[in-house]
Amino acid sequence: MIKPTVKNEDAKKYVNSSGLELVIVRKDDNIVYLVFENKELIDIEFEKENELPVGTKCVGKVSKIAKDINSAFILLPDKSTAYLKNIPADLKCEQNIAVEITRASSKGKLPSVTLINEDIEHRTDLSIIEKGPKIYEKLLLKYKFNRILTDIDNILKEIKEFINSNNVIDLSELILYNDLMVSLSTLYSVSARLKEATSKVIWLKSGANIVIEETSAFTVIDVNSAKKDNKKSNSFLEINKEAAAEIFRQMNLRNLSGIILIDFINLEREEYKILMDELNNLAKTQKSFTKVVDITALGIAEITRKKEGITLSDIVK
Repeated sequence: MIKPTVKNEDAKKYVNSSGLELVIVRKDDNIVYLVFENKELIDIEFEKENELPVGTKCVGKVSKIAKDINSAFILLPDKSTAYLKNIPADLKCEQNIAVEITRASSKGKLPSVTLINEDIEHRTDLSIIEKGPKIYEKLLLKYKFNRILTDIDNILKEIKEFINSNNVIDLSELILYNDLMVSLSTLYSVSARLKEATSKVIWLKSGANIVIEETSAFTVIDVNSAKKDNKKSNSFLEINKEAAAEIFRQMNLRNLSGIILIDFINLEREEYKILMDELNNLAKTQKSFTKVVDITALGIAEITRKKEGITLSDIVK
């Protein structure tokens, strides 16, 4: 587990030791939200700093139609371009239409929009009908944070206003980080944590490892004991349980979705039921709906996870 980096005494006072904590930092053109529970990273969210949030309803203008793929490109109020698929036959260039942003941009991909039923006759061109929620709003309603720490002044002000309206946390636990010697990103090893959360191989405390391969069709995860182990099979059960906990944490961090196949270390037949119970309990901790379908006699578990947003690998380059 990556630990916070503390280089001077003043910075130490900002490092929390227990409870739920939200750390908000700027990285490139993104706002990064990191959720910690007892110093362990359990959730990561990204938000483009100058991009309309997902859920925003607005008046867009058709800038280009691609009839060969039944799609169109839509100019949004922030002057960015979005992608609209399955367009109606009578759609025309320069036409004003009501749309909702359904997917944020990622790695060169445009944000996606869908048509909505909204009367825009008396609305101005490229205007916002209803702004979607910011990431911090969703997180504040989802988690009961003990503390929120950020070095972004305008985000702090926005969160204060949201807290005053929704009473979700004590304002005294909203802290502006202002140590000039050590940045907040450095203090919480943000770059290292993002690198770990997109790494192919994750090492476990037992010495075993998991290997995560994302493909367009599904995600394959292998659990490896890392070395020959002549101990009884119950040690393999413990390794599988340790791996399962880390896999579900990684599923949250990476926002994996669709079909996920996990190749566990082989167990005795009766031990698979214990592992299945463990997987079902872990599925309840996920931020997206997750279902454990089955474990085969060869130790391969099939899991399905609802798609919500984009994966971490689509954001982090």
